[in-house]
Amino acid sequence: MMHMRLIHLIIPCLLIGLIMPVGAFSADNLDFTIQENGDAEIVFDYTLNWIERFAVFLRIADPNAEFQAALERAYKKPVEVQSVTQGSTIFTIESLATIDETGEVIRYTVPALDFSYAEKILNEYWFAPLVQVDLSPDRTTVTFPDGKIISYYDVSKIPATSHTIDRVVAP
Repeated sequence: MMHMRLIHLIIPCLLIGLIMPVGAFSADNLDFTIQENGDAEIVFDYTLNWIERFAVFLRIADPNAEFQAALERAYKKPVEVQSVTQGSTIFTIESLATIDETGEVIRYTVPALDFSYAEKILNEYWFAPLVQVDLSPDRTTVTFPDGKIISYYDVSKIPATSHTIDRVVAP
């Protein structure tokens, strides 16, 4: 009798869990900080739903490794993971920005980044029907050595971004 009551409680809970909106992996913020030598620190903040957190817990999925692979594929450079917390990862890439020094100015150019390829790959996983992937960060910033910040909002393709800094000439 007690066994039947337990089943009557579990079945509705399972049904509710199956029909609830799944939610999505969403990229919240992507921040590039460019150093004077062209190296970059990249901070990636994201939100996982309960299914995705469970998949990460079971080591079925690893959003940090997937994003690292996407950066390496896009930039064709090694990407190092500096730190990982729940919902955030810090990466570094050496010589990400190209530097063009001409006369009295220094021009930094950060290459374009397209997340659509990474979204396609993530949608090929067996658990893809259970999640919705949105790799368009709510906000992407590129901060240059002089403090200039260029921002993009809700885009999956970040264009090449350049900024020119006046060279400081010693007297």
